[in-house]
Amino acid sequence: MKIKLLLVCVFALLFSACAAPSTPQPVATVIPTSETQPTPESTLPPVKVEPPTIDENMPEMATYTDDVAGFSIDYPANWFIDGSATSNAGQAFAYSVGISTWDLTNPLPPPGKGQNGLPEGGTKIDVGVVKQAMTLEEAVTQQSQNESGSPILAREDVTLANGLPAVILDFEGPFGPIRTLITVLNGNVIYVSGYGDLEHFEAIALSLRPK
Repeated sequence: MKIKLLLVCVFALLFSACAAPSTPQPVATVIPTSETQPTPESTLPPVKVEPPTIDENMPEMATYTDDVAGFSIDYPANWFIDGSATSNAGQAFAYSVGISTWDLTNPLPPPGKGQNGLPEGGTKIDVGVVKQAMTLEEAVTQQSQNESGSPILAREDVTLANGLPAVILDFEGPFGPIRTLITVLNGNVIYVSGYGDLEHFEAIALSLRPK
């Protein structure tokens, strides 16, 4: 009888152990974070920036300043400038300054000049000032009529320093091409006319600016 009672107790304990609920296991919780994760370094090769192109043919420049008309203009430093006509610029109605590849104060002998009066490969640029109040278009019309009836071959509207408008005209003169920049500044009409080799004409003419 005692043995049976003992067996009943053992089976009761086993049954209660199997029926007991299992202990819940802890669950890992992912907590969101605003921390920025490190970005892997780019494997792309660095971009190579090319340096700006330099015009090796452009000579060192010097500056001429006209205090009467109130402008400055650059020209190659190894060229010559003749400003003798400016000695009476304050009283004169019109005057000009000569810029050239040779010394204008020492005229070349006839064998040194070509048909156009310039040495072979030479350049001459006249910077003329006319003290006359007119618009840019009126000055352009007047200039085209003064070129011995030569038709205008080309016209280019350009903008100089400080937004100063100007016009470049191309003519066929009696001794070769003529290129002239025209602008109006301080109530004066300014003409920059080039003859001969015009390679550096734009670099010179487009540097014209209020002083």
